[in-house]
Amino acid sequence: MLLLSTGLFTRASANNDTWLTRTWTADDGLVNNNILAVVQGLDGYLWVVPSVGLMRFDGIQFHRFPIEDFTSPIDDHIICTLLSHRTGTFWVATYGGTVAGIKSDFSKEKISASSLPANVPLALAEDNVGSLWVGYVGTVCRITDGQVTRFGATQGVPPGDFHTLVSDGVGNIWLAKGNQICFFKDGQFQRAASTRGTHSLAATQTNAVWFVDEDRLCTCDTGRVTCNYGSFPDLALATRRALLEDHTGAVWIGTDGNGLIHFDKTGFQKIDTAYPSILNLAEDHEGNLWLGTAGGGLNRVSLSGVRLESVPVSERIESLCEDTNGVLWGTDHAGMLVSHVNDQWIPVLTNAPFAGMARAVASDNYGTVWIGTRNGKLFQLAGTNSITAHQTTIHGIIYALLTTASNDVWIIGSNELQRWHDGELSDIRLPRTIGKISAVTEDAAGNIWIGAKGTVMRFNGEEFVDETPHLRIAECTVCCLYGTPDGSVWISCGGLGLLRYQNGQVGRVGLEQGLFNDYIAQIVADDHGWLWFGSDHGVFKIRRQELEQASSEHGAHLRPIVYGRNEGLPSLQALFSTSSFVLPIALHDRDGRVRLLTSTGIVVADPKLLPENSTTPVLLTQMAMDGQTIASYGSASSTQTVANLKTLNLSLRLPPSHRHLEFDFTAFHYSAPENIRFRYKLAGFDNDWIEAGGVRNADYSRLTAGHYEFQVAACVGDGPWNESPTALPFTVTPFFWQTWWFRLSALLLFTSAIIAIMRYVSFRRMQLKLRAAEQLVAVERERGRIARDLHDDLGGSLNLAALTLDLTEGELEDRESLNGKIQRCSTLVRQAARSVDEIVWAINPRNDTLRNLVDYISQFAVEFLQAADILCLVELPDNIPNQRISPEARHNLWLVSKESVNNAVRHAHASEVYLRITVSGNQLAVSIKDNGLGFEWPQDNAECDGLHNMRQRMEEIGGEFQLNSQPGSGTHIVLLYSWPAQT
Repeated sequence: MLLLSTGLFTRASANNDTWLTRTWTADDGLVNNNILAVVQGLDGYLWVVPSVGLMRFDGIQFHRFPIEDFTSPIDDHIICTLLSHRTGTFWVATYGGTVAGIKSDFSKEKISASSLPANVPLALAEDNVGSLWVGYVGTVCRITDGQVTRFGATQGVPPGDFHTLVSDGVGNIWLAKGNQICFFKDGQFQRAASTRGTHSLAATQTNAVWFVDEDRLCTCDTGRVTCNYGSFPDLALATRRALLEDHTGAVWIGTDGNGLIHFDKTGFQKIDTAYPSILNLAEDHEGNLWLGTAGGGLNRVSLSGVRLESVPVSERIESLCEDTNGVLWGTDHAGMLVSHVNDQWIPVLTNAPFAGMARAVASDNYGTVWIGTRNGKLFQLAGTNSITAHQTTIHGIIYALLTTASNDVWIIGSNELQRWHDGELSDIRLPRTIGKISAVTEDAAGNIWIGAKGTVMRFNGEEFVDETPHLRIAECTVCCLYGTPDGSVWISCGGLGLLRYQNGQVGRVGLEQGLFNDYIAQIVADDHGWLWFGSDHGVFKIRRQELEQASSEHGAHLRPIVYGRNEGLPSLQALFSTSSFVLPIALHDRDGRVRLLTSTGIVVADPKLLPENSTTPVLLTQMAMDGQTIASYGSASSTQTVANLKTLNLSLRLPPSHRHLEFDFTAFHYSAPENIRFRYKLAGFDNDWIEAGGVRNADYSRLTAGHYEFQVAACVGDGPWNESPTALPFTVTPFFWQTWWFRLSALLLFTSAIIAIMRYVSFRRMQLKLRAAEQLVAVERERGRIARDLHDDLGGSLNLAALTLDLTEGELEDRESLNGKIQRCSTLVRQAARSVDEIVWAINPRNDTLRNLVDYISQFAVEFLQAADILCLVELPDNIPNQRISPEARHNLWLVSKESVNNAVRHAHASEVYLRITVSGNQLAVSIKDNGLGFEWPQDNAECDGLHNMRQRMEEIGGEFQLNSQPGSGTHIVLLYSWPAQT
């Protein structure tokens, strides 16, 4: 056992506030690196004055402002100072003698040069009533409502070089000139103090100012009371100083070659800056300090909540832990045990047996520090004064050590596992499916999780449970495992995103949901609800609640906060198990800080110094159509074709022929400009918000005619979105064929055309109907003519022939044989005459009525049966409707009726026939019943063909043929016909 001196390791005292300086130079968009002045406007922009011109800065981009539109002549563009007035007007003083105001609507407010001294205006200030004060070499001017009042020696302006003019917290005007400090009261400048070398004044929040007298920092108030707050050697070396009191009451002193000095109740502190010569200081609304330097560009100084603890490359920290005393321990790339003392990582126990061999470190709840080596040995450092060695069965390197809540120590080799429990080492046999172990953690229930390529196993104290089937990680390597108090286990697989396992349920979060990077090597939670991640592309954090929601709701969108350039961090790559000899495990220390291991040092984040994210206003800066700007925020060169978005109160009107629209916007959060996120929506086109991330523009292709409103909102990190998005309404005018009058005219024209077509079609239909009626009339006329011709000509001729034959028969009575022939010929002629009569009746249109049909059938039956000496009983309806019957129906009904009566005479040998005709509704029923021989239906004889023909005729006209006959019982035939209702 090796004894060590007690008290060799003590917890380092708390660090002083760490300040971070970030620099913007000409490479970032500045005109040059000489910054003469910096002021923040009421709209949020930083106004930056380089050696030539004027620029606006939103934290991401610099934009040149056309100061030449406010000053003249052309060479009067070098600004010596500027002031943000309470009204929102920017007052600009140039070396050419111009004093001009840029109003909040970006209109001009210029003071007549004839009313001001013909000298260079060196300082601007605003008093408590809003008057503008301008300092010159020998004169001070006050401008109230455009009226200029000059103050000189007779009004108390002291002689000597002019230094500065400021307004204190209650609006008193202070002047530093020569070796005197004066304040204005009752129309006079009154001396408050004398100095040996004052160049700058800084306003306090009361009725006093700060100043530096050689190496002393002092204040002086309107009661002429001077206070000395001490001296600082670096102040005596500076011949020019810039002063500022920040919102906390601390004082910042910028020197002309000795950098930046900070003073607060703890004393003076030298702050490292990118350039030692500082010309001016300004504070933004978030409390950041801005420095204009004489060659180093624009600097921002702010408290560093996230910083990088750098170590030499050869001493890269690869394993990290904290003991119960708050002492930080680690192992470096050289195999040495190191500790964090006085903000430095130094090798310790350099003579210990593990020196040069240490590869993993961990600490338990008893204060013991455990060290694993590359040769498989385990060392126990207890109480910082004794070391105990234990020989493990690990072959080769101990890749990681894990101490559990129950104070077990797990020793992880390449594919070997041991456990230290109650003072004894025991082997844990791994399943064969586990290859090289790449990650390990403990969950809230005390289970040990082990990850390898394509495999995740859970050891419940007795056996290994393969959780891989739930995860679907294929052959991906598990990069990191992390258990949280709620029982979840977060699993990182290279390229698959982040998996969350809880109670057998698995959720996934990927790049498509806003995950910053999906190669995550380290995960650690802080005390403020965040999960911190060390990834292949840097360090970021996400709200744990937001992650849990995104893992179960695929549509949820993450808002990670990334730490990088804004915090002075390079492009950091976290240590991966595949790139080092150990399994790196992030640390949450007892002070609430989180520490993540990278290839260039340790990222230390103090969540207490990181402000909660809040809302930030959004400005629409430009709207362009087809590459041409049509609206701009505060463009001094705005013309009739370029609208001013600052003052726009009407909806823009865009032509229908546009092809492309582009909207540019910005928001202000100078503490972390890269963490501003935007979303936008074009009302009238988009159904929902479009997440834009950090992108500050939106594009749309040609829009149809209509009213639209472009809306954009912003948030910082995971902060809330703006409750009232910034909106820009506009209207896309229609093409002339899309206008209401054109559509109305087209509708009227179309309606007229439809009406005309309908009238034409109706007219044609009417013509066709008339023509058809005329043709029908012509047909009926022709039928009448044929009937008359048949009756008058053919019928008369047949009757004449029959008569002639009768006469001939009388004359030839003595010739019996000849008489018989002539008699037969006469009979045939009379039959032909009757047939002609029937044809004439059938084709004559006058007979196309129901009444004529009933009369004709009944008359034929009576005459025909009477001639056959057969009794005919007839029953006819009392009222026969005057219904028209088509010629085809009338003809078929007559023929079938005739055939039925004829069959009763020829085949039935009946002595009596009963004819009954009835009309019911639109139906005609003809019943013919005899008392003849009857027959069995059907019979295979020629007469059956007649019956079939009778049935077919009735079916042709839509009627029905019914026959009922039995041998010896007579025959009963019923004809049913229904005429159409509209007939």
